[in-house]
Amino acid sequence: MKAHFFCFAMDILLTSATLEKLLRPVVEDMGFELVDLQLRSESGRWVLRLLVDRPGGITLDECARVSREVSPHLEVADLLHARYVLEVSSPGIKRPLKRAEEFVRFAGQRVEVFTTEPLDGQKTFRGTNLGLDEGGNLLLDEEPGHRRIVIPIAGLRRANLDPELKF
Repeated sequence: MKAHFFCFAMDILLTSATLEKLLRPVVEDMGFELVDLQLRSESGRWVLRLLVDRPGGITLDECARVSREVSPHLEVADLLHARYVLEVSSPGIKRPLKRAEEFVRFAGQRVEVFTTEPLDGQKTFRGTNLGLDEGGNLLLDEEPGHRRIVIPIAGLRRANLDPELKF
């Protein structure tokens, strides 16, 4: 049973990567950024979720326009062999950070980082993103204590902006 699940998970990863290669240029040609693409089963249905952004944020009408533009590309590519729902939305204030250039772009901002393997006995880190070192590793000024942590990008499970909200 584990082998079947592993193959299924690999199929999802390969399909997601192929979908991203297909849709990223379409979204970028429209003047937007494809922040993340997620393909998952939720409540018994498949959901293809695109998180799209642009400087200053994205509107609901722009999300609808992206949805209308990518739909024909999805139909022609015929990569999804099950019924699915396409959702296009903003990444929100806890925007995921997926690519090395995003860590450079959002340097100086507070982030939350989850690693695949423990570093110094922990897998979750919060602090200020200091960008990347010359080796392409994430530099983090960890809170509390302002300890500088070096995290290999390849060792990240997930990372996102983690703004401090003050009311």
